[in-house]
Amino acid sequence: MRRLQCRSMIGNVFFYMLYTVSRFLTGQHSDASKRALPPEVDNVLKMGNVQPTEKEKEEERKNGQLRDEEEALDKERSKITHHFDGYHAKQNTEESGVSLSGDNTPEQKLCTQLECVKKEGSTTETFPPVGEKYLKPRLEDPVAPAEPSIEQSACQDQEQTQSMEDTVTSDKAPAEEAECWDEYLLPADHKMQGGEICPSPVFASPLSSDDTHLKINQQHDTQTSWHFPAGLGLAEEVCCPVWQFPAVSYYPPLASTAPFEVMWRVWEEVGESASAAGCTLPFTKPSMDFTVMSYNILAQDLLEANQDLYTHCPLEVLDWNFRCNLLLEEIQKWTPNILCLQEVQEDHYNEQLYPALSRMGYTCVYKRRTGNNTDGCATCYHSSCFSEVSFTLLEFFRPETELLDRHNVGIVLLLQPVVTKGSEVKAKGQLLCVANTHLLFNPRRGDIKLAQLAMLLAEIDRVVKSCEGEHCNLILCGDYNSLPHTPLYQLITTGELYFQGLPAWMVSGQEDQSHRGYCHRLLAPLWPSSLGITESCHYSNVKKTLKEQDQKPGKCKYSHDFLQQLRFCPAACVRPLDLELIPGVTDNTPDASRRNLLHSKSFRHTISHRLDLESVYKHILPGSGNSEVTTLHCEGAATVDYIFYSPRRVTTADEKAGVHLTSGGLKLLGTLSLLSEDTLWSMRGLPNHTFPSDHLSLVAKFQLELNAV
Repeated sequence: MRRLQCRSMIGNVFFYMLYTVSRFLTGQHSDASKRALPPEVDNVLKMGNVQPTEKEKEEERKNGQLRDEEEALDKERSKITHHFDGYHAKQNTEESGVSLSGDNTPEQKLCTQLECVKKEGSTTETFPPVGEKYLKPRLEDPVAPAEPSIEQSACQDQEQTQSMEDTVTSDKAPAEEAECWDEYLLPADHKMQGGEICPSPVFASPLSSDDTHLKINQQHDTQTSWHFPAGLGLAEEVCCPVWQFPAVSYYPPLASTAPFEVMWRVWEEVGESASAAGCTLPFTKPSMDFTVMSYNILAQDLLEANQDLYTHCPLEVLDWNFRCNLLLEEIQKWTPNILCLQEVQEDHYNEQLYPALSRMGYTCVYKRRTGNNTDGCATCYHSSCFSEVSFTLLEFFRPETELLDRHNVGIVLLLQPVVTKGSEVKAKGQLLCVANTHLLFNPRRGDIKLAQLAMLLAEIDRVVKSCEGEHCNLILCGDYNSLPHTPLYQLITTGELYFQGLPAWMVSGQEDQSHRGYCHRLLAPLWPSSLGITESCHYSNVKKTLKEQDQKPGKCKYSHDFLQQLRFCPAACVRPLDLELIPGVTDNTPDASRRNLLHSKSFRHTISHRLDLESVYKHILPGSGNSEVTTLHCEGAATVDYIFYSPRRVTTADEKAGVHLTSGGLKLLGTLSLLSEDTLWSMRGLPNHTFPSDHLSLVAKFQLELNAV
């Protein structure tokens, strides 16, 4: 029982507490609906309504003090009443049929004010649907400053009635308009300029300027402005132009710059530190500078026969007339004193290249490839700088030798550098031997490439020996179809190559054939002795002996030394026991002490030469470390073109006395830079609208000493 009584008492206490709170809240709600009512209106309401109960009176007394405070706050709020309140009151008065003239009775005025207050209360307590369309007065119309009372605002609205009726439709409630514009109240200090609102300095952004303003625009301009909704709906939007930020940008304004041309290939000067190996000394005599260019220009017949290599190229860049114009422009741009060309088609040379080069002051020597080939090599030089001493046209095809069955050619030219003044020669330089060739392409036949190179080096050696003790500088140009630092490249630059057992494909390094189960390997001797070239890459006495025998017919007498030179087997030098003794024929006995020496000489496993040569390019691009490329097509890119030269060497004869002996040679001054494979592919490969061939031109500048005449 006691538990039930306690529970009932607790329930009664909560009931009276909740009842009191609810009556308090309902009292506040009823008081809010009667705010700002004058005493006259309050009396009218009391007369028309039922008298409140004792409890309600008691509640009103308790809240009397609160009402007084709220009324004081209402008076302060009335000072910032919306400037459209007067207009609302006038509309309400017209709808109720009551005029605000001085003839109206106080009762009519009270009724009018009562209706306005009721409508305001209903506006603050109810909200229209979200999808309802709101109509806003235009900001371009004059705006009256806010007034503290309704009557004063109503009087001022009488003067603006005509203009406001044009902008506001009569089917929209004034209460809705007041509700929508409550969020966009403008201070009284706003100024109107040309129908646009200039923001007050209090709310102005530091980035704003005279051009920064707000507009109501019903058309979207997404390119030049931003848009914001002007209320609860999206019927109309506020359009704000895009602001400019010149003063607070992190980056300075971009200044207009003149167009510039990207030079893909640049001229690189070679300093003293990057000169040839060994000590270098400056020239003490007058010197002469000259430029050499080596260029595989891609014969048109070869291009058309291998079109699958150039599927990446536009058709216009493969046209010969287009390529020929670019080729001549490039030659004229660099104006080399010596020009070595490969894959020069014979008809194009006779009809276009030779006439154009002759007009540029070149003297040309041309050699077409043997067989049915239509292209060859051409070596040209400026007759104003060099005089021709001799030239040799080489054919690497030898029908009597099975190894040399390919139709490649070469040109060896001996030039005399001269300095003329008018028709008089003022000075001459050291002789210059220029060699130009295009070796076999086949990557699997390194043995043929070595034999062709040996023939070229042997001819150069003969030309150098013909100078009769005078120093002769060397320049080797051409397409050697071999990668840098491969065995063939090593033979040229180091002067020696050990070839015994070397796979033939490894000589040039163009293709990796290591996956094959069988590959041809090089064994001594590489070429037959009938070729007349020794392993030291110079002509042997056998060739001279054979020539003498051809010139002097009669009985041939073969000595033992002659048989050894023809590389007979060492066993042939041993007299058989059952050999019949015939005077003058089999009566000579070989010297057994020389047997091992003769064997080693006859079957040497190395190739060598006595020429001092060095490449003008280092084959690695400075800075990036990427490999240089001289040719590119669909099957790949590589360096196969070279310019080799004999560098100026300085040796010290007596270190204490400081006496230096020079061996002559050329001083490298600069080169035209090459490009990487990625760079060439970014230019759509080769050929393209800049480079007319699938090879890049090689250009180097040299200096040599002159001797006064």
